[in-house]
Amino acid sequence: MNESFRYVLRLSIFTVVIFVTFCFLDVRAFLSGANMSSMAYQLPQFALLALAIHPTMLTGGIDLSVVSVANLAAIAAAFTMKAGPPWFIGLAILVALLLGCVTGAINGFLVAGARLPAILATLGTLQFFAGISILWTHGSSITGLPAGYSAFGNGSFFGIPVPLIVFLIALAALYLITARRPLGKQMRLYGTNPRAAVFAGIPTFRVLVITYMISGITAAVGGLVILSAANSANADYGTSFLLLSVLINILAGVNPNGGSGTVFGLILAVLSLQFLSSGLNLLAVNTFAKDLLYGMLLVTVMVVNRLQGRIHSTRAKA
Repeated sequence: MNESFRYVLRLSIFTVVIFVTFCFLDVRAFLSGANMSSMAYQLPQFALLALAIHPTMLTGGIDLSVVSVANLAAIAAAFTMKAGPPWFIGLAILVALLLGCVTGAINGFLVAGARLPAILATLGTLQFFAGISILWTHGSSITGLPAGYSAFGNGSFFGIPVPLIVFLIALAALYLITARRPLGKQMRLYGTNPRAAVFAGIPTFRVLVITYMISGITAAVGGLVILSAANSANADYGTSFLLLSVLINILAGVNPNGGSGTVFGLILAVLSLQFLSSGLNLLAVNTFAKDLLYGMLLVTVMVVNRLQGRIHSTRAKA
């Protein structure tokens, strides 16, 4: 077994342990239909933002602006819906996706063209896009959305929640891009060794810009899902999702330095953290305590991965 498969296997065991633990603590509440339905509707909101960060981390970068992009796209969609008749819902979705593409291209140009470190570039655009949202809305929530949009976003199709279907479609699309298409191989090669990628003839500028555009579009989809769930748009929604999105990718086995990571690991990481979040909610654990736990988990996973990397490197040299 290669190291990636072993890591996914360990993560799957970790996910099962969390699930069984909370079933043991309160099986009736945890396995109730209401809790399972709640998890199915909650999961896509932060999972799509984690999915948006995923391709940028494969290149050795990161997109910290995903939450701000999601909120900005949701605000643009909300204003568009309110500006016209019900068929403007389709136009609003297109506007949100286009805005996600534009914001992603801005991040891509800063990273690939201006050669700014991705963490600094996207930290700056996080504040920039959030500032635009606040000025646009004057710091207030945008409400009064068409009933059709909220009903569709909170509805189900053959018993499967629509937000979950949207997440699965986005997940499948990202899997095809990162694992089955030449672009995905170029992302990983660039993340492994940017200098070697240049000499290998990989169009690094185009790869990076497209990568961040994919990230922006995926974040915009997440914003649309959050918009339907909250039935309103605000510049401050989902601020706690940034830490959670980064944690999911690290827990999924994505190398922070780039080059490796799988969508299958991402699925398991999303499930494990959703089980953990729902279980802690049932136990009435304080929200701040959950953030503390997520931060500790993030640091622990990174330290363990680094130690394992050193052990394997030492064994290989031996």
